[in-house]
Amino acid sequence: MKAQVSALTSLGDTVKTLVDTITVPGGVQAIIGIWGYATGGAGLTTLENVTGILELESDDLPLTPLQIPLDIVVVLTSGVAAFSPRIWAITIPVTPGVSKIKGYMTMDMAITVANKGRFGFIYN
Repeated sequence: MKAQVSALTSLGDTVKTLVDTITVPGGVQAIIGIWGYATGGAGLTTLENVTGILELESDDLPLTPLQIPLDIVVVLTSGVAAFSPRIWAITIPVTPGVSKIKGYMTMDMAITVANKGRFGFIYN
């Protein structure tokens, strides 16, 4: 089993933002898990929730696109949110070393501090 993680990228709040493009490594057959998370920095208030969607697109894989909700993080006090992302079980056949997958995130609301996002894959 192999895994890959994207860059941690600043998000454009409610604007669809490219987080990263991942090239599938050699020696794998399929994506069997997907995860993603977004987080705000220090300074979130009790009125700001961190939630949105992860959207995967590819020019060489049959994604239509694939949209996955990000877990909702409710901020109870001012500070930084932290959580363990959910892993979505899925089977997507890939071409090792060739298939490229673009991950985009769109947040549900604009917040006062800079959102950042990251996603990743688990392969067999």
